[in-house]
Amino acid sequence: MAEYAIVEGNCVLKHHVLIGGNAVVRGGPILLDEHVVIQGESRISGAVIIENHVELTDHAVVEAFDGDTVHVRGPKVINGEERITRTPLAGLL
Repeated sequence: MAEYAIVEGNCVLKHHVLIGGNAVVRGGPILLDEHVVIQGESRISGAVIIENHVELTDHAVVEAFDGDTVHVRGPKVINGEERITRTPLAGLL
């Protein structure tokens, strides 16, 4: 944890996790494990698992809705205005 980052809720930060800048990690359950970097204005919310060399920067968003879980496994860089969500099938129609 560094700078002005916020972590709230049921969050587990395991091995080699850095959260900095104005990043917001909220909700849960959230698991961040094995070389995860969250920085800038990034936001994580809902039931999310991020592991194995993933970096979120800039204004990237990872969020899960209504009991769904989003699992992001690396190596990946998610940056800029990228958004990762899981939309229920009914939301697509």
